[in-house]
Amino acid sequence: MATLYKILTAIFVTVLAGCMPLSSDKAPLIEKDLASEAEKNNTLFAFVGEKLEFTYVPSEEVSFDAMYKAKYKIIQRVYGNYSNDTIEFVAYSHKGVPEFPNYNHVLLFVSESKGKYYHEKYQYFDVYKTKDNRWASSYKSREYRKNIAVKPMRIDFLEPVVYPTIVKYYNNQIDTIKYPEPYYKTVGDSAYAIYGNYLEDLFTLKKEGVLAARGLFEDKNPIEIEVLETQPAVIKRDSTTKQKKIKNR
Repeated sequence: MATLYKILTAIFVTVLAGCMPLSSDKAPLIEKDLASEAEKNNTLFAFVGEKLEFTYVPSEEVSFDAMYKAKYKIIQRVYGNYSNDTIEFVAYSHKGVPEFPNYNHVLLFVSESKGKYYHEKYQYFDVYKTKDNRWASSYKSREYRKNIAVKPMRIDFLEPVVYPTIVKYYNNQIDTIKYPEPYYKTVGDSAYAIYGNYLEDLFTLKKEGVLAARGLFEDKNPIEIEVLETQPAVIKRDSTTKQKKIKNR
């Protein structure tokens, strides 16, 4: 009888283990540094996500920011702990509809407060699979700082990562974006990403940049704000095709 009990117990444990996800599936790519007081206290969760829902939430209150509710499937955990396979959060924007829902996959940064998650305002990277089965994003000039060790590198994306160089608006205004070489290769009206960074470096850019300034991490470079000189230049054109350079992007 005792032998039968042991056999049944072993079978039960084996079946249960097979049904449970591996702990590595839930483990983040980057562990928290609990020796850091700021990092120990933050509630940040960073992840690669795929959009399930994204809706505008009307409000009767007067506010400079529009509110949106989002639901995302978690593809890969990058930082922080979160047990479910989907996550719901609120996003605020003062610049119109946020851009991150336009991409198939994004590296998102959300923080928890009173049981709800909120998007770290305007913080994301559009990300793409690479030939070595990792996630990476294209070169984003304004993310780099002189005192941050991360620099752009050549990335072998699994599929071409392409951005339009001509953006047309409903009022017939046209933006022409010149993407810098060698980080991009422009062919016709399209710019192909050549350089970028993998998830670990993308996270470091935010960690030592805007997220440090917001108090989520120790701010090692509080005065350093200079970005790399080479960045996509935006050329504005109206419907008469008259051009004028207005800013760097």
